[in-house]
Amino acid sequence: MAGKVTVQIPRLGRAVGAFLALPGLVAFAVPLLLVWPGSARLFHPIGIAPLAAGVVLLLWCVRDFYVTGQGTLAPWDPPRRLVMVGLYRISRNPMYVAVTLVLVGWAAGFQSWLLAVYTLTVAVAFHLRVVFGEEPWLARRHGAAWRQYAASVPRWMFLGRRSLLIFLLAACVALPVAGLLFEALVEARAASRFPPPGRFVDVGGRRLHLLCIGAGEPTVMFEASGFGVSSLAAPDLRERVSAHTRTCSYDRMGMGWSDPGPGTASSFALARDLAVLQDRAPLHPPFIVVASSIGGLTTEMFARQYPERVAGLVFLDAASSGNLPRWASRFAIGRVLTYPLSAAAWIGLIRLIDPFEIGRVSEAAERSAALTYGPMAVGSAASIVRGLPASLREFEQAPLLAADVPLIVLSAATAKDVIPGAGRIVDTLWADRLQVHQQLAARSTHGSWHIVPDSEHLIASSQPDAVAEAILAMLAEIRRDRR
Repeated sequence: MAGKVTVQIPRLGRAVGAFLALPGLVAFAVPLLLVWPGSARLFHPIGIAPLAAGVVLLLWCVRDFYVTGQGTLAPWDPPRRLVMVGLYRISRNPMYVAVTLVLVGWAAGFQSWLLAVYTLTVAVAFHLRVVFGEEPWLARRHGAAWRQYAASVPRWMFLGRRSLLIFLLAACVALPVAGLLFEALVEARAASRFPPPGRFVDVGGRRLHLLCIGAGEPTVMFEASGFGVSSLAAPDLRERVSAHTRTCSYDRMGMGWSDPGPGTASSFALARDLAVLQDRAPLHPPFIVVASSIGGLTTEMFARQYPERVAGLVFLDAASSGNLPRWASRFAIGRVLTYPLSAAAWIGLIRLIDPFEIGRVSEAAERSAALTYGPMAVGSAASIVRGLPASLREFEQAPLLAADVPLIVLSAATAKDVIPGAGRIVDTLWADRLQVHQQLAARSTHGSWHIVPDSEHLIASSQPDAVAEAILAMLAEIRRDRR
């Protein structure tokens, strides 16, 4: 008679199976089944932080059970040894805490009351299981060792200073790691969902993303503000202008789909990028350059360094060299702030805070948020801030603006949205905004200045018709002079 055959499953296989059968089911399968597929595309990024942190802590616990405990997290294959290392030094049940964090992430991300109720139910079930099932069993199995451990480590959270310190150190590691994973996932998803609509142009070891629509001369080149997807800014305005002439926009270094540039970017370096982009695209000068916000510094430097390439200039509540002396007192503070802001972008904090209130109400808003809040874009904006002292010196040495260049300067009716949430800073930096705009217009014998009624800082978006009228009027005048 043949003997009985016993199949021995390797311990690693048992550990993986236990993970899939318990936390895999409770923390992942059931929550997703409760909301899938209707809310699958509505996951809010705020849920990523607790979700990722919970996964990291959960895997840490599984590892301690496997290595130190010589077992699995399953009740049918428990650890052979009492686990008192790692997270188990600050809580007797960190694995349940981790699963609860995962469930909180799902509930917050899907903004689901059903998942919130499920999370609360599971947390209560965990507590009852621990009090009436696991702890009595552990006391019988491990005796004095368990009683000593239970007396020094709380059931759920820390009690003493030492435990608090360990918890904080663990959080300092787990949260940034979770943030890095979150940011990497968002960027990978954005790269898949939002391919570049234009083409890439090599400007010397780096590529800039260029988007041109329409036909005719002179070409209207948009130099956008310091944030966002520059090449897609003000779509209504670009479409209207493109019906009359070729209209181009691009992403400056590190913005949108363009490659990052150096850690410090001065106005001269940005103007040179624009010139090289035009040469290698190629785009034929002269151009009407339309500048918004901080893009005015690049545009003014470009016009002063390459006057033969400029047919006309339109400044839309834009900065100019006249602002830099007032800003000089804030250069040091600005440079210091760029480093924590860049670090916050790497771990997804800027994206979670959503300082520009982009929201997720449409695919265009999702695309803008995905590309605006990434570490590359935030780092690019930071490099421009760090380059402001060099820009001030460069403007002092640059040629003067051509006295007869056609120039339209439009000021917004309000500057409250220059930097969202930074009203006092804006009031200080832009206190002489209108005066500087008038002085800029006065530099040209063909200059004019106007305030656009009911407009916000980004006039091209808030009042595209008014901007289109100004651009088309300049275009008609330039064509008339050529004839």
